[in-house]
Amino acid sequence: MSRLPLLLVACLALAGVAFAAAPSDEVVQGIYEGICKDASGEQKVEARVVACGKGTYKAFLRLRVTPRVVGKIELDGKVEGDAVAFKGKAGNVEWTASYAEGAIKGTGGQGGTLELKRVVRESPTLGAKPPAGAVVLLGEKKYDGVTTKSLKDGKEQEWVSVDGGGIQVPKGGMNSKQTLGETSFKFHVEFKCPLMPEARDQGRGNSGVFLPNGEEIQVLDSFGMTTYTGGSCGGLYKYKDPDAFDVFPLASLPPLQWQTYDIEYRVLKQGGKLAGKPRVTVFHNGIKIHNNFELQKDAKPGTINFQDHGNAVHYRNIWVQPL
Repeated sequence: MSRLPLLLVACLALAGVAFAAAPSDEVVQGIYEGICKDASGEQKVEARVVACGKGTYKAFLRLRVTPRVVGKIELDGKVEGDAVAFKGKAGNVEWTASYAEGAIKGTGGQGGTLELKRVVRESPTLGAKPPAGAVVLLGEKKYDGVTTKSLKDGKEQEWVSVDGGGIQVPKGGMNSKQTLGETSFKFHVEFKCPLMPEARDQGRGNSGVFLPNGEEIQVLDSFGMTTYTGGSCGGLYKYKDPDAFDVFPLASLPPLQWQTYDIEYRVLKQGGKLAGKPRVTVFHNGIKIHNNFELQKDAKPGTINFQDHGNAVHYRNIWVQPL
């Protein structure tokens, strides 16, 4: 055999190694569970690894030290060959760790060890079927319950279907065709934020669900990221964070995963007319984040709006059930 084919094979082999060297953001990011051991004993650990762009990551670790005390470790990560190297401090203790093939292992302090494995969590209400009497706003390849803003030439926008039976939020957003809010209702919605690792704060997978009285439940990629009060995923926009909140919303799942809101929107009437402010109970991925909370604006009839904020957020399986 001539040297040329041998060189070609060698080059292709090296190219294959280079191609496979760095793990992708979507493979590395996510939730990890495991244990931390040191001289004082063993603690359960949950970690959220966040893709931050250009081969960098943040790992936020929460250790259950006691039933009421949570220890926290923040590590900076960077791609090194076919792995990701992490390092950081917790108090005066330095930690180093490495990601490879779905696991993170590390050491720190006086003989401390860390072992975590990536897990995939799903909302318990993902794929919930509309009950009898419910109005379907957005079903699989059925968009009869929602409408979009017309284009400048007066033509209707085309729906952009996405994998998983959903649609990408159209330019200008979309509204329920039906006016709601005259009576109480239950509301199910599924959404997925895009992976935007180099974006920050409100630039990561931004959208929102606007209730009939005009208030917004924020949609955002808040997986391990912080922002202002009420601006994170599940927040009542600009004034209330989710109840399940510890630096960042603990109910949030990573971008590229379908998530759910299950919302109870309750109104009162006096003399047959709406009175006072609505109250909401909200579950985000099955975790209660607002409990019978009174909103700021008065109750009024209106549509449900799904905001277009210039990000490719996906929606599917949206239905409303009168209560």
